[in-house]
Amino acid sequence: MGNLPKERVRGNFPFDCSGIDFIGPFWIKSNKEHKSSLYKTYVSIFVSFVTKAVHFELVSDLTTQEFIASVQRFIVRTGRPSLIFSDNDKTFIGANAKLKRLYKLVINPDPELTGFLEVVDEYI
Repeated sequence: MGNLPKERVRGNFPFDCSGIDFIGPFWIKSNKEHKSSLYKTYVSIFVSFVTKAVHFELVSDLTTQEFIASVQRFIVRTGRPSLIFSDNDKTFIGANAKLKRLYKLVINPDPELTGFLEVVDEYI
């Protein structure tokens, strides 16, 4: 039997190396009344690879914006992980593309956008 990857045995804080996946849909009532409307929701699951701790985040849909918001809430509550693994579902691929565009914009800023933001900043 081979050795486990170092991410699974390295003793850092609980969610330093995590996996993420979605489950659902679940139907949730808006309130406890008999004829209240039902809403479709999903749950994003974050699992710590070292401690096997589990963190759940309720998500209203499977859009990239909701995924990024759930990751932000996860990071605020548990700290920033060094690695996050996923199964490359459509949501994760869309988020990856958006994060790459944002990273590219931070590393190589557009001169026109930078000039515009400087002018706007003067008037604020």
